Amino acid sequence: MRYHPRRQHARAVSTFEIFESLRSTSEVRVRTNVQTTSLVIAVATALAVQTAGTQTARPAIASGPDLKATLDRAANALGMIRGPQRIDALSTVEYWGTGFTYAIGQSFRPDMPWPAFKATYHAGIGYQVPGMRVDITRSNPDGPVQGGGGLPLASAQRQIQVVSGQFAWNESEPGAGLVPGAGTATPAPAAVNERLLQLWTTPYGVIKAAMKAGANAKVSVERGATIITFPAVGTLVKTTLNAKNLVERVEVGSDNPVLGDIVTETTYAGYQDLTEAKSDVLFPAHIVQKQGGFPVLDVTITKTDTNNPYVIFPIPDNVEKAAVTPPRAATVDARKMAEGVWYLTGGTHHSVAVEFTDHVVLVECPQNDARALAVIDTVKRTIPRKPIKYVVNTHHHFDHSGGLRACAAEGATIITQGLSKPYYERVWALPHTLSPDRLAMAPRKAAIEAVADKRVLSDSTRTLEVYRLEGSRHADTMLVVYLPKEKVLVEADAYPPAAPNPLGAPVVEAVNLYDNIRRLKLDVQQIAPIHGRWVTINDLRAAIGRPSTN
Repeated sequence: MRYHPRRQHARAVSTFEIFESLRSTSEVRVRTNVQTTSLVIAVATALAVQTAGTQTARPAIASGPDLKATLDRAANALGMIRGPQRIDALSTVEYWGTGFTYAIGQSFRPDMPWPAFKATYHAGIGYQVPGMRVDITRSNPDGPVQGGGGLPLASAQRQIQVVSGQFAWNESEPGAGLVPGAGTATPAPAAVNERLLQLWTTPYGVIKAAMKAGANAKVSVERGATIITFPAVGTLVKTTLNAKNLVERVEVGSDNPVLGDIVTETTYAGYQDLTEAKSDVLFPAHIVQKQGGFPVLDVTITKTDTNNPYVIFPIPDNVEKAAVTPPRAATVDARKMAEGVWYLTGGTHHSVAVEFTDHVVLVECPQNDARALAVIDTVKRTIPRKPIKYVVNTHHHFDHSGGLRACAAEGATIITQGLSKPYYERVWALPHTLSPDRLAMAPRKAAIEAVADKRVLSDSTRTLEVYRLEGSRHADTMLVVYLPKEKVLVEADAYPPAAPNPLGAPVVEAVNLYDNIRRLKLDVQQIAPIHGRWVTINDLRAAIGRPSTN
C-alpha cells in the first residue's frame, strides 16, 4: 500500500461555465410519477456548451444576493467557521444512524415504491482528500417481502463503499486490502464520480464545493428561497437554503437507462448538535434521498464526530493498479444450445436468441444501451440477414429492461407483461438529454405488445411460448419462455444457479418456478437462466430438494 499526497489533494471539483438557462427553464415540468425537473434541462445545456469548448467564465451578475456573503452565512450557521480569522475549520465528519435503504428499479410492480431494507448507516468523510467511506448493514424489512434487489436476504448484508480522490473500491471490512489477510478490496472505478458527488452534496460538502467553484457558482432567490448553483464532478448542483441559512435540499441531474433524465433529490432536516462534545457544529438528524420520485435512502442520524484525524482513505495497491487499466467494452459470447438457439453470455446478464425462418426472437435485452448494442451486434453476426422482430422482456426491473430502448430503436416489437406496457410507454416518453441513447438519437414510436398469461410465436421451423409466472414475490410482471421442440426454458431471477456444488436451503422463487413448470405441464430438460449458468431440470430439482425422477 502506498500513500500519494499529491493525488489525494488533487482537484475533486471540475468547473465549467454556469449558464443563465437554469432560470429560463425553471418552469419546465414533466408530470408523471417520475420526478423530472428543470434542473436536468439546465445540466444538459451546460454540459453541451462545455463540450463545445467554452472555458471562459462570464462576468458576475451585478444584481441579486452576494455569493460570498451567502456562503459565509451558511458555513457559519452550520458551525464550520472557527477562530479569530473566521475560517472554515471543518475537515472531516463521521455520522451514524439507522433507517432504510431502497433498491431503485426493483419494485414488485411498476409504479410501486422501490423495495426497502432496514439499515444501519455509518459514513466517514475527509474533505481535503477528498474521500468517503459509507458502511451500511442491510437486513430484511418487517412484514411480507416483495420485490428485487436481493430480497429476501438470507442474513444481514454488509456493504462498504469507498472513494479516495480518483479511486473507488468496495471493502469486505473497513481497511480491507491494505495488508495480507485483512479482507478484500474490490476495485470499482466506474463508481468514482457517483461517490465523489455524494461527498460534495452533503451539507458541509456543498458549501465547500460552492466556495471552490468561485466565479462559476451562482446565487439567486426563487420563491423566497436562497438557491446556490455550482459545478461539481462534471454536473450541476442546485442547493436550497432555508430561512436559517442551513442546507435544506440538494438536487443533481443524472441519467438512468430506463427513466432518462432524473433528479437525485436529497433533503436535510432537524439540524442539531449531535457531537458527544457538543461542539456547536450542526448536522441534520434526518436525511431523505429520492430518485425516480421514490426514496432510495431514509435515515435518522443519532451521532456525529467532526475533525477526527483518523478518518483516512489509503488506497490499496490492487485498486491503484486497476484504475490504470482501461475499462473493457461489453462482450457477448454466443453458445449454441440447440439448432437455431443461442445462449448469449459474457456478462452478469444473459440473453437467448432464437432463429425463425425470416427473423429472430431475442429473449431479454438487459442493463443499458452498451450491453444491448453488444447483444444486437452479436445476434446480427451469429444469425446474419435476419432482423430481430421480437424481444421478450422477462420483467420490468431496471437491470432487465435497461436495454429495451435500443431494441425498440432497431424496430423490434417488445413483448412484455401487461402491467409493464403502460409503464414503458410513459417513462420512455421522458427526455434522455444528459446521456442520449440510441432511441433518443433516432426517435421512433416503440412497438410494445402486452402479454396477459400466454403468447405463442411460431412458424414452419419452430414454436416459442411465453407464459406469465404466477406466484412470484420478486416481480408481478415475470414472464418465462419455453421452446417445446428443444425442451428449453428461459427464466430470470427465479433460479440463478450457483457454481456446481451442493446448494443450501431451497429458495422460495426456485420452488415457485418448479411449481409453475408442473402447472403448465412443460417438458423442460434444459434451463437457460438470465443469471448464472446453463443447467438441466435436475439441477433445479436438486436445488429445491425434489426427486430427479419427478
